[in-house]
Amino acid sequence: MNVKHAIASALSASFLGVLYTYVYYQLLFDFSTVLPIWKVAFGLISFSLILYYGHQVFTKVIKQNPTFWFGLTFSILTFVSVLYPIMEKVYVDASEFYPGFVIPLHFLPFLMFFTFHQLSTQK
Repeated sequence: MNVKHAIASALSASFLGVLYTYVYYQLLFDFSTVLPIWKVAFGLISFSLILYYGHQVFTKVIKQNPTFWFGLTFSILTFVSVLYPIMEKVYVDASEFYPGFVIPLHFLPFLMFFTFHQLSTQK
């Protein structure tokens, strides 16, 4: 996966995350005091770029099926990261909606990475 695909993956994950966050804040509940939109954008871009560099490490270290092992490792890490918003105490009204709001955001970088990864592996 080249750098252009990594940046496209990061920006698309960020765009979708910001769009989802904005719509959620408008329609259901505004968690902007707990999680401002800029933090959502920054977090999604950062994690998407970490995925890119993580995949580069896996490709150099593991010779057989590096993308499989990368996908398995980061799938497990993504599911484990879901535990954080479930256990986090949020002191706002409607705090029971917070995990349902944040959990989909955890999967966006991973989904966008593999969406754009397909472009770099095609001949």
